[in-house]
Amino acid sequence: MLALSGVIPPIVTPLLAHDQLDPTAVDRVVNHLIQGEVNGLFALGTTGEGPSLNYQIRYEMVERTCAAAAGRVPVLVGVTDTSLSESLALAEHADSCGAAAIVAAAPFYFDASQGALTQWFWRLADESPLPVVLYNMPSCVGVTLSLELVAALASHPNVIGIKDSGGDLRYFQQLCVEFRKPGRFSVFMGPEELLADAVALGGDGGVCGGANLLPSVYSSLYRAAVRSDASEIPHWHAVIHELFASVYRDESGRMKLIPGLKYAMSLTGLCQPVIAPPLAELSSEHAERIRSAIDRLVVTGAPISR
Repeated sequence: MLALSGVIPPIVTPLLAHDQLDPTAVDRVVNHLIQGEVNGLFALGTTGEGPSLNYQIRYEMVERTCAAAAGRVPVLVGVTDTSLSESLALAEHADSCGAAAIVAAAPFYFDASQGALTQWFWRLADESPLPVVLYNMPSCVGVTLSLELVAALASHPNVIGIKDSGGDLRYFQQLCVEFRKPGRFSVFMGPEELLADAVALGGDGGVCGGANLLPSVYSSLYRAAVRSDASEIPHWHAVIHELFASVYRDESGRMKLIPGLKYAMSLTGLCQPVIAPPLAELSSEHAERIRSAIDRLVVTGAPISR
């Protein structure tokens, strides 16, 4: 059974154009993340713009990520889709590339009951060649995976965990108390600013988008949280607060996480700032704020010497 823990970033999808992958940048980002001591990679998640990409890019991204990781860390692949057949086809491809697991949020568009969603996930788990991680992402798919649904699916031998991006700590704690079983069912936090809180509640780790730029920040925060290091945790929280203020939020305070993150990564030579529609490009004011902050972020995000 695959046991997952630690920081598993949702890797960005480097693009040369909205319909063209940048394969050499994939290699750079993967190596950057692994050098930053992350514990796995999650391709085609929200930060990876999975639902916005054509199927050719999705398949190429899986191939390149697995090849670049070369078995150094497990690779998880997002297969969220409105079509069960497409989710299963991508799961088969991920398996052929050497991925370790798939991740799936609820199919969107149609208003499906919790019972119908349970059946959908159960069939995915039945037919997937890889273990399944559930993905609770209500802000994007319009539905929360109920605790009853998770309870039913946690009994499936091919369902090995859940990533919760709902941001409700009470719900997250219930997941940890009722379903977390080390080595059998893992519970991961989505919102990166809640990583330390998640670990304190019994969570196994986090899926932190900011690790694409500053992997050592999140791997260090995770380790500090495991140690309950009250002196070190605030240091990393301060870096993440600055990342939100300068990179993620535009001049009006609106979240522009993916465009901001890719632009910041372009300034460090990791990838181009190209995003897929329908995401909007940064304003000149936001871009300037990132340029002004990037050197400070890189320096303060460096590992603490001991």
